[in-house]
Amino acid sequence: MPVSDYIKNIRAKIGNDLLLLPGVTAVVINERDEILLQLRRDTKTWAPPSGGLEPGENLAQCVIREVREETGIEVFPESIIAVLSGDDFTVTYPNGDQIGVVSCVFRCRPRLETAPRVNDDESLEMRYFPPGDLPDNMLPRHKRIISKALENSPRAFFNPP
Repeated sequence: MPVSDYIKNIRAKIGNDLLLLPGVTAVVINERDEILLQLRRDTKTWAPPSGGLEPGENLAQCVIREVREETGIEVFPESIIAVLSGDDFTVTYPNGDQIGVVSCVFRCRPRLETAPRVNDDESLEMRYFPPGDLPDNMLPRHKRIISKALENSPRAFFNPP
């Protein structure tokens, strides 16, 4: 998705300086306990659907919207798996814009068992993977949060201090 007007307005004031942004990540687990991943166009790595919070939106609304926008499926957020930030979540884009994401990771279930599809320009492919057969080209943090989601612990994971 293109940069929102909200972010464009902030960037007009601060330039490329670091901008802290709230975001969400969805670990979507279907009835066969498979994990939904997208092959990202920008990094060519497999990752769970994710995105940024819009003004006036709560985190649950955000994760539902982001999954729908990216995959075409509706999800129900079951629980918060992790709240993550720090160096692993700081990015400098090719244009020089810097962001630091504070990501709330949700464990989600599809509302209906419909096939996901590439639904925007952010992804090249979309599909479910068995937990023991995840693709090799994933960032370590994505493998870590998937592992935490599969544990289905009642406690959220936080970055170690």
